[in-house]
Amino acid sequence: MEILICICTYKRNNSLIDCLKTFERAIIPTSIKIKFLIVDNTINGGAKKTLKYFSKNFKFKIRYFNEKRRGIVFARNKCLKELRNINCQFVAFFDDDGLIDKYWFVNFIKTINEKNYKILTGPQIHKKYNIGSIFEKRVNKDSSYVNWAATNNVIIEKQLIKSSNIFFDHNLNKFGMGEDQLFFLKLNKLGHKIYWEKSLKVYEKLHSHRKGIRWLIERSFRLGVLGNHIDKKIYGLLFGFLINYLKCFYYFGCSILAICSPLQKYYKYKILNYFFTSVGRLVGPIIFKKIKFYKQ
Repeated sequence: MEILICICTYKRNNSLIDCLKTFERAIIPTSIKIKFLIVDNTINGGAKKTLKYFSKNFKFKIRYFNEKRRGIVFARNKCLKELRNINCQFVAFFDDDGLIDKYWFVNFIKTINEKNYKILTGPQIHKKYNIGSIFEKRVNKDSSYVNWAATNNVIIEKQLIKSSNIFFDHNLNKFGMGEDQLFFLKLNKLGHKIYWEKSLKVYEKLHSHRKGIRWLIERSFRLGVLGNHIDKKIYGLLFGFLINYLKCFYYFGCSILAICSPLQKYYKYKILNYFFTSVGRLVGPIIFKKIKFYKQ
């Protein structure tokens, strides 16, 4: 079985190399062969030189592509375009700052042999700091059905990608997030089930700029705005509009409950998270097109 590992990167050469090294440390069953497709989203192809030097002693094949158009959606769609010309049975997506668990491939092949799933996802565990729980840890039972996956830890049968002919939504390019959720929600809507396996673990160390209140507020607000867009794409204009505002009131209610809690001081970041997500959903239909490019 051949697995193509797709990683998009943007000005994080050191993190990218740390990510690739974890694949060398991973236990890979003899029935699996892996290779890499790396899309560099910088204008000048900043990762090319680093990868050329690193690949001399790297035991897996790397195919490098430079996507000069700014934005994660362009980079991810470049992966979808190029993988069509690469021989493999499965395609996995990881982030350039993710660290794969040593037993990821062992657990994957065991699950596939037992259950023959087409799409599998698992947890991304954030090391150390996670302000306001903005990166919510998804907790699901093994082999449970989930309606979406993130491109920080997911593997999908290549033929399914080709036959569905779905691409990442360019309207979410400036957000720097959410495009993967919408992509897999669309696949799910077509009847392609996504399954959760907690043993497929990936670790991530949060970057220093993601530890401040300002970042938390901006991220929460953008999550609300893009959430409105995703709901409309999946449920239609009218029903999506209703769902968006129900979620808006839900997040606002959660922030009020947290404020009224006797443990309020322990929930201050959570309050900000919920409140600004609700604000984002409230004004999302009005300001969606006015949102500026997200700084990662």
